[in-house]
Amino acid sequence: MQRFQFRLERVLGWRRKKCQMEETRLAVCLGLVHAAERQIEHLRAERTSIDQELLKRSAIAAADFLNLSRYRLRAGKEAIELDKELQQREMSAADQLGRVQRAQQGVKLLEKMRERRLEEHTIGAGRELEQVAAEAYIARWSQTHSTH
Repeated sequence: MQRFQFRLERVLGWRRKKCQMEETRLAVCLGLVHAAERQIEHLRAERTSIDQELLKRSAIAAADFLNLSRYRLRAGKEAIELDKELQQREMSAADQLGRVQRAQQGVKLLEKMRERRLEEHTIGAGRELEQVAAEAYIARWSQTHSTH
């Protein structure tokens, strides 16, 4: 009886490694998305904090008002850039998710194929074992009945 050997075992191993690499890349992409989201949230919190601080004042000096206007312009531009960056990172993450899903499908396909081949091998080995047992039984039976 031969031991089971899947001819595509090396391919399956390679696909598993590729899948892991794609999953790692996805994790990096998602980390970048979360970083951009945190930057946007930080900018919003900073803007809110400055607005609240100025509202607490009874009077706003002209220089402070001018600085606030400059800050709001700069923060507005930064918000637009961060939103664009977030969109790009989300698109990259979505593309990478597609790569991960395709890699996972490739691994699952080979794993199912391996399972089928193992099942066929097990059935064949069982039949072979049954045949050997039957032949041994017949040989023993014929020995015990031919001597009588």
